[in-house]
Amino acid sequence: MKNHVYQNGRLIQINKKFSALKQKQKEWITNELRQRYISAINYPYTKLHPKKRDQILDEVYDLIEREEIWIPYGEVERHYFSKIPSFIRKNKKIMQEETKDEGQDV
Repeated sequence: MKNHVYQNGRLIQINKKFSALKQKQKEWITNELRQRYISAINYPYTKLHPKKRDQILDEVYDLIEREEIWIPYGEVERHYFSKIPSFIRKNKKIMQEETKDEGQDV
């Protein structure tokens, strides 16, 4: 039991990995991070300023705690930073499709 602690009357695993979450939880967290990151981007192909990035991470972690999903902050942070390039690529792809659709409408 060296990797567990009692917190608020619940036994919590302190070394839990992101991969140990249920698929639905992983998808929910990733979608929240992606939506907030993309909505905060001013230019489609650039990364956010570190302060803004951290603010998004804090907001999503607060949501995770409200949903009572236990995962260490460091695991969510690691997952988030690994996904930022894919968020940018996805946003770039969406922007290109929108401009292509606008060009065809004219």
